[in-house]
Amino acid sequence: MNNKGQSLILFVLLVPLIFLIILMVYDIGSIALLKNELDDINYLTLDYGIDHLDDENINSKLEEIIIKNKKVIDISINVDDEKIYIVLSDKINNKLSLINKLDAFLVKSSYVGYLEDGKKIIKRINRGD
Repeated sequence: MNNKGQSLILFVLLVPLIFLIILMVYDIGSIALLKNELDDINYLTLDYGIDHLDDENINSKLEEIIIKNKKVIDISINVDDEKIYIVLSDKINNKLSLINKLDAFLVKSSYVGYLEDGKKIIKRINRGD
């Protein structure tokens, strides 16, 4: 028996699989990195917003802070009942990404911030809320 042919077939079958797994890990890492970046911007913006709730044009100031930190596709800011709700959405912009080629993935970050008993409360809004 000749094992060279078997090795070549295994190599040809496994290399594309390994390549796809590496790209998938890269995409998942990019998604996690973007989500973390949006969460950090949300936290920073809410920290500022809670301290300046009484200012005029608070929405435009908060939007300006977000834009200075990152150009985000969609920004939603809502201030009511002394609470600030911010939802940020963005897409992955990596050229090597398989997800970017499909144009199928949008990363969202939703937070609410308010004062409770003199303490700042900043927490994530779950999808069911």
